Amino acid sequence: EMAASPPLPSKPFFLAPPSKDGEQIVLKVHPLVVFSILDHYKRRDPKQEHVIGILMGEVNITPQGKEYQIKNCFQQESMEHKGGGLIFDVNYYQKMATLQKKLNPKESVIGWYATDTQLDIISYEVYSIIRKNFVEPVHLVVDASLRDSRLSVDGYAVKKMGFGGKARLCQFGRVKTELTASEAAKIALGAVTTGGTDSERKSPFTPATMLSEMENLTYSLRELLHLLDTVSEYVDQVVAGKERSTPEIGSAIKDALAAIPRIDMEMFTRMFNQKTENMLMILYLTNIIRTQVTLTNRIYEVLD
Repeated sequence: EMAASPPLPSKPFFLAPPSKDGEQIVLKVHPLVVFSILDHYKRRDPKQEHVIGILMGEVNITPQGKEYQIKNCFQQESMEHKGGGLIFDVNYYQKMATLQKKLNPKESVIGWYATDTQLDIISYEVYSIIRKNFVEPVHLVVDASLRDSRLSVDGYAVKKMGFGGKARLCQFGRVKTELTASEAAKIALGAVTTGGTDSERKSPFTPATMLSEMENLTYSLRELLHLLDTVSEYVDQVVAGKERSTPEIGSAIKDALAAIPRIDMEMFTRMFNQKTENMLMILYLTNIIRTQVTLTNRIYEVLD
């Protein structure tokens, strides 16, 4: 059943900066969500200019307010009609939401996403549908057009305004949005960004190749040296009076230095060499086993 949402002139909608008072709302978006939205946009129907979908995740209560963990999403079958409204497949939405709930009972519908950066009456129509399952849904806007070669991800929350005990207006206010990832996701993202050079990959859609243990170690050490050079240069600029220091940066540098254990240089070199030798031994044994398996397969092919 395709349900067409009629215009709602009695409850206008406008964009305004979020109110400073009240609870704080923070959106923490996982990388999988951004990739899924971009994939949805790329595979959209040529007649569609923008796409919308449903956000899945959890809501945590913090001392400052609410923290929305956006962990997953699914695309929503919908289209705009000439009258300016939205044709929303309600049955598809309910079935997909139920299926996602069965796959992961901890996650539920917490909002919706769109690639249209303009907030209009359609945004309110989707909000009116989503809020039947979740009282305070949030809106994630992903600018898939990559303006200025930059991917923009913004989050919005809805605040009702009115008088006499009745809500007359709905205000969409921008909220703090962060990109967060688990350790497994960070490893996967690292493989995508560092696995193979552009010349080795025939196209951007070619699967990335995993780096070896030695290549990963080399890359990590180079990145560490680069960060140390950057921090050292910043400290020299502050000491020379060419750069202004801030308490936040100074505290971060102090915490980083305090986390480093005090180890003698000779002991550190011995430990590092031992770990490197162990890693090389594992690689050597792995290559021997791989060679033996290959020879065994070839022998069986000849005998057959």
